Amino acid sequence: MSFFDRFRSTPAPAATPQPPAELVPPRFLIEAEFLSDVGCVREHNEDCVSILRERNNSRGDRVLLVVADGMGGHNAGEVASAAAIATLENAFAKMRSEPAAHLKNAFLEANASIHKQSLEEASERGMGTTCTALLLQDGLGYSAHVGDSRLYLIRNGGIYQLSEDHSAVMELVTLGQITMEQARHHPDKNVITRSLGGREQVEISTWTEPMHLLAGDRFLLCSDGLYGEIEDEEIGRVAAIQSPLNACRQLVDIARERGGGDNISVAIAELRPLDNKN
Repeated sequence: MSFFDRFRSTPAPAATPQPPAELVPPRFLIEAEFLSDVGCVREHNEDCVSILRERNNSRGDRVLLVVADGMGGHNAGEVASAAAIATLENAFAKMRSEPAAHLKNAFLEANASIHKQSLEEASERGMGTTCTALLLQDGLGYSAHVGDSRLYLIRNGGIYQLSEDHSAVMELVTLGQITMEQARHHPDKNVITRSLGGREQVEISTWTEPMHLLAGDRFLLCSDGLYGEIEDEEIGRVAAIQSPLNACRQLVDIARERGGGDNISVAIAELRPLDNKN
């Protein structure tokens, strides 16, 4: 059972029948911030991060968070990650209705576009990008994911990884051939098995059901440049007690202090009850 399945809320039993139209989903004020840093070794930042927000006082905030970690020769990684972000940003308005379907379709569209461009431009041949996205709206969360960037939930003092790494070392962990600790230091830890644009077809990981959100929930999306330097528990401790912006700053600083061998990107969203705003 995945971490998401463990913490996904189940619908309340219909002990007291009520017409669906009268059910009011929880409304949240969502504070969300991100920070992206080139790190201490790389010359270019091939990560790309975006947060889109729509504020509605009657329905609560609607937010899309996306982290993409590009790869490819020269500056092609930057091209791929930026293209993925742009495609998702363009699809944000469509996600008001049938959010899960439109989120997945945006990933498929990005994959097709990046792959096509990689075949047409010699300097961008073989480019691709990870992409992890979280949509928060109407009291529910939706996610789509490809690659080894990560999505975490921080709830009640614990941190839980809600995404699965599409990587060579994670396949070895799943087979029981190495441990998670060994995976952190494995020579193939940066080899991913899925990306947007790498192939004509790609499998998008999505949730079978949306996640029911709770006040106080915090979500963190990041590239491997962050979690490769900092253990999950420490990420959770920092993100749980700081404001989203301060947590982003502190986590990037820690990753840089420990070597900053890759680009470092992190986005954090905190959910507060909208009714407590006034």
